[in-house]
Amino acid sequence: MDLSTLAYTVGYALAFNARLKISAVGIATPICTSCKRPIPPTEKAIKFTCPNCGKVTIWRCYRCRKLSVPYKCVNCGFEGP
Repeated sequence: MDLSTLAYTVGYALAFNARLKISAVGIATPICTSCKRPIPPTEKAIKFTCPNCGKVTIWRCYRCRKLSVPYKCVNCGFEGP
């Protein structure tokens, strides 16, 4: 196993373990609307209501905001950058 594979494996294990600890405590982590991954409490994420209907809360992780990954409202179908 080379060093980059080892670093990835260790990083994945630590992230997985952190998610288990968070869920074991009962803290619900929000899910990014674009990439569908959990957003840890330390990440610079944002939440806002849909600009079109205002009924759905949209969560965006830092990565998706930075890369302008599109999101879609589940209520009205509005798509944004």
